Formats: sequence, C-alpha cells, structure tokens
Amino acid sequence: MSIDYKFRYLLDDWQKEAIEILNDKFRQLLRSSDDVLMDFAEKAESGQVQNHFFDAQREIWLKMEDMSLDFHDLLTKKLSHFPLQENEKTAKLGSETLSLVNIDLYERNLALNTLAERAEQEDRQNLYLLAQRLSVINGGQPVSMEQIPASPHQMCEIFARCVNRLTIENDALLVLYTLFDKYVLSALPKLHEQLNESLVKAGILPTLKYKVKNAPVSGETQVEKARPASEEEADKPQSPEELGEETMHRIHELLRINRARRKKKAPLPPGVSPASPQEVIQAANSITLQQATSFPDEAVLFQPVDSQTIHHVQEEMATQREIIKQKVGNNRLPDEQEDIIDLVGLLFEQMLDDESLPNAAKALLGHLHTPYIKIGLSDADFFSNPEHPARVFLDKAIAAAAIWVDEIDLKEGIYPFLKDTVFNIVRLRKQSREDFEKYIEELEYEVSTREQKFQTMEKHSVETEMGKEHLLQAQEAARKATAKIFSGRLVPAYCKQFVDEVWVDYLTLLHLRQDDEEESEDWQDALKLGKRILDLCLTSDKGLGRAAEVETVSHQIRQQIGVMLPHQERKLESFIEALYVPPQSDTVVAYPEEKKESEPQPHIDQETFDLYNKLRQLPTDTWFEFNAGSDNSYRAKLSWYNPMTDHFLFVTPRTKKSLLVDIGKLAAGIQTGSVVYFPNIKQSFWNKAMNKIKSLLEKNESPVPGLAEQ
Repeated sequence: MSIDYKFRYLLDDWQKEAIEILNDKFRQLLRSSDDVLMDFAEKAESGQVQNHFFDAQREIWLKMEDMSLDFHDLLTKKLSHFPLQENEKTAKLGSETLSLVNIDLYERNLALNTLAERAEQEDRQNLYLLAQRLSVINGGQPVSMEQIPASPHQMCEIFARCVNRLTIENDALLVLYTLFDKYVLSALPKLHEQLNESLVKAGILPTLKYKVKNAPVSGETQVEKARPASEEEADKPQSPEELGEETMHRIHELLRINRARRKKKAPLPPGVSPASPQEVIQAANSITLQQATSFPDEAVLFQPVDSQTIHHVQEEMATQREIIKQKVGNNRLPDEQEDIIDLVGLLFEQMLDDESLPNAAKALLGHLHTPYIKIGLSDADFFSNPEHPARVFLDKAIAAAAIWVDEIDLKEGIYPFLKDTVFNIVRLRKQSREDFEKYIEELEYEVSTREQKFQTMEKHSVETEMGKEHLLQAQEAARKATAKIFSGRLVPAYCKQFVDEVWVDYLTLLHLRQDDEEESEDWQDALKLGKRILDLCLTSDKGLGRAAEVETVSHQIRQQIGVMLPHQERKLESFIEALYVPPQSDTVVAYPEEKKESEPQPHIDQETFDLYNKLRQLPTDTWFEFNAGSDNSYRAKLSWYNPMTDHFLFVTPRTKKSLLVDIGKLAAGIQTGSVVYFPNIKQSFWNKAMNKIKSLLEKNESPVPGLAEQ
C-alpha cells in the first residue's frame, strides 16, 4: 500500500532523525556497559558470578561494532516497513519461542516484553494519538501501538536480535536490558511526540483529543525508576557507582513486575477495601510486641547454636510472615505491601544461608526479621536508599559478626554488644532513623577498638615471622655460597672451625644487610675473600711469600669480617695466626658436600594444583575458619604469604597467636572441609543478598513459602 507523497516525505525525514538518535543512544548503551559491568563484578557474591560480568565485558567490547551495525540495519529495515500491508500483524515478542523447549530464551524475551509494556504504558497518550493519525495515512487500515514505527515492542525485538550475538550469562544480560531501557527506550517518547506534531501540522486529525490516565504497572513499588526525569538530567554524567546502583534498582523493579504478573489473587468481595499501610504495620506490631516480652534470657542466648536451631529460626520467620498476612487477610494485602514482607523475608533467608556468618550470630540477628518488615512498610526509601540507617546497620552488624563473634566463648568478642543492641531494636515500638544512627556509631566504635588491638598484634606477628623467614633464607643463601667454595675440600682443622663458627654467620649477616641481594658488590667481594682463604689454607708455600699473602688476606678479614662480627675478634685472630703455618698432613673436610637437588614432589591431581594456585592469589585480608564444623572452630586472618616457602601466616583474635601453615596442609584441610575461607567477608551483605535474590526470582525458586506459587 502506498501513501501520499507529502506524508511519505514527512515520514522519511522523521525516520532519518530517529535512526540517527537511536543509533547514538545504542552506542552510548554499549559504552556505558563497560563501567556498569565492572561495578557489578566488584560487588559479585562469588568468583563465578564475577567472571560472568568480566566475560560479558570482554565479549561486548569485541562485538560492539557488529552489534551497532546490526542495530542500524534492523532499525532501518523496520522503519522502512511502514505503511503496513493489509491484514499485516506484528508478532508479539517471545511468541516464537513458546513452541520451543527453550525456557532460558523465553525468560529473556519475557523480561524484554515487560520493558516494552512498561514503556508503552508510560507514553500511552502519545502512542494512542499517533496510532490514530498513522491509521489515516495508512489508507484507513488500523495501526496498533505495537505497529507504530519505533514502538517500544519493535525496539525490544530489534534489541533481542542484536544481543543474540552474545553468549553471556543471564545476570550480565539483564544489565544490558536495563541499560537499553535507560538509553534507548527513554528516547522514544520525544521522537513519537515530534512525529505527532509533524502529522498535526500536515493536517492529520489536528483536533483529535484523548486523555489517557496512566495506570501504574502491576507490581510497581517504592523502588526508584531508572529513567531520568528530564533531558538535562539524562545528559548529566554519572559515576560508575551511580550507574551501577541505578541499574540494580531497575533490575529489582523489573523482577518485582515479573513476579507480580505471575501472581493470581482472588478479587475482593463488594464493599471490602484493600488494607491500608497502617493496618499492615499494626499486624507486624503485634508480633514485635510479643518478641519484646518473650526475648530469650542470657542463659539461652549464650548457648551454642547448631544447624537445627537455625532451621527452627527459619521456620519461625516464615511463620511470622504468614501471621502478618493472615491478620490483614491475604486478599486484602496490597501487592506492594506483600512484596515488602516477602522481600525482607528473602533478605533474612539469605542471612541464614550465609556461610561466613557464625550460627550464633544468625540466630541472634534473626530476631530483627519482623522489626525490619515494619521498617520496610514504614519507610518509603528503605530499599532504594543505600544510606538508610537501618540498612547500613544490618550490613555493618553482619560484617562485624562474621569476624568478631567468638562461638567458643560467646561472652568474648562482639556478641554481647550485638545482643544488647538487638534487644533494644526489638523492644522499640517504632524504630527511628535516629536510633539506628546511634547504633551504627556504637557498633563502629566497638569494631574499631577491636581492630586497633588486632592490627597491633598482627603487625608484631607478621614482622616476627618475616624476620624468621628472612633469617632462614639468609642462612640458606650462606650455606649454598659456602658449599660452592669449600664443599668437599680437605683443609686443616683450623680452617673447618673458621668456616663452621665464623664464615657462615658472616655470610648470613651480610645477606640480611644486603636485603637478600646476591649480586651486590659486597657479596661478590665476600665470595672472593672466601676463595683466597681456601687457596691459602691449601697452599704449602712457606717463607716471605706466604707471610706477605697472609698479611694481605688478614687485612681483608679484619676489614670485611671483623667489622661485621666484632664479637668474633678472638677467633679471627687465632685463625689469622694459624694461616702463617703451612698445612700439615692431617686434614678434614671443610664443608659437607652440597646437597643434591631435592627429589621431585609427589604428583598432585589437577584439582589440588588449581587449589594451590587459588590459595597463592588470595588477598592477605582473607578470613579462614579452622576446625570447621566442630566445637573447637575458630577464625583467623591471612596476614602474610611467603612465596619462597609456600607458607601462610594466620593471626587469630581469639588466642592472640599466629599460625604458620604449609600450603599442602592448608589445601588438604580445605578439601576435607575442616578448613574453609571467605574471600569477600567484608563485602556488603545487602548487595550480595540482593544479587542472590535476583537469581532466585529469575528462576522462580524463592525459598519464601508461597512466593513461588504467586
């Protein structure tokens, strides 16, 4: 079907501008993905997830030009496809996958379809008017919102085909989806508004009036939107941290929307209204009031906590959530409030599953479950504001408990302080920001006091151990150098005595003073002196020639060895005096034969070899747990690694002692499970938990009872 020339010309001009703008936005998306993926990699909850973002970053960089060309070609083809042919229909994004056994692809398209629907809903006024006007120049054939040139659905379909070039994991792909929403979909309303204005100026339905009231998208909550409020704000540069945080919020919102779309809730009977936020908070209040009056006494709180107790805590938290819902009435509970209840539940489920946290701390902090539900219901920015005091306190409390809770003796460490603080939070009817700011300040003081003492002890332990290791290395270097000169040589007894009691000590001290530098001039001069001493001990020359040589060597001995070992002056003078006499027939071996190279190490399997390499690369602030799973388990910090000896130095705050462990013994403990380590023990629990929750929701495997069926 053809359209009037002037309308064709009008559309062509608009399409050229749209292609230029959207191509530029798509390139901005790809460029910004580098910083965002790096930020997500730094916050990843595991090395495996971190690799997902690094791999995606590398692949996008390699395929950036190809993807840009794909986007340009597909967009040009799609826009030139208008006007539509009679009875032509636009396939709904993802419909082609419904007949395929490809759940992964279907979930990806479902996420893009959600983005498209949301963008369409937000610009519904523009799109409705544009659809009516385009129907006129389309020969009267109706044009749906999805068939509008560069509609959100069309753009998502184009984007889906572009990213088919990428073989990256879903968590990294979801980052691209949110950036696509931020850069490309957010540019569509202005373009469609311009086309509407051009059609009005061309006389196409200039008086058409229609007001669309945008209904909120199902499942939309208090989480901040990723789109900028104005063009000026969109052009404002963002730091990688801001962009990463914004993207996380957008992912969080997207997952909430998908979850809400799957929910099936019976409609309320006539005359029954949804529960107000105050009703939901009141239902939570009834539980916290009971918690405050039945808070366990010290005899219970200071008892050891096993896995069965943690399971009981998990069941108790699930029961608390169900009681809140039942008190309100499941059908009366608004989606937004139910999302908050379930999300706090998921957050504390992650806390109970966190292997870096001692069981005693899990059980104690589990009492904050319902108070935090109240905070989420009361504070609109609880999930969106990373600086919310309650959120900061939980992060810091979990990080402190992972290191400073002593399960062998709970009355030591930071556990008593956390116990008092948790009780204070539970008994408050309303948890104010000021209260949490005070708790944060007190917690930081408790942690800093312990860290200062620990750092002093750690510094002393590391310096002591490094001194020992350097001494051993210097002694080994001295022995090797001595062996090269004197090994196996038959010399007078006084020469052997000199080598054993003076010479090796001299080379050891020289090696230490030269900072282990065996190529220094002083070290080379020492080796030359050793060879001259050996030659003099072996030669049978007599008379003035020998006396002259002894005078020269003795001067060097006093200048080089005597200055460094003044306490050995008597032995040096006795040795020099003995040099004047030619060697007798009685001789002894000056120094044992140099040891042959050690036998090759026993073969280790590939898994153990990989573990060795992983351990060697661990940062020195990694925390380990020894005797894991037993009543005698304790935690220690990796404070120093010696690559020369493959020894690891650990310092534990409990016994205030250091522990030097060989790599073989350490790896064996990890393989048997008696030793575990936590690479990112100080990483934000909140960020780590939200990433995990995101994965669970994507797979629809939420551990919150009833959530998976909704």
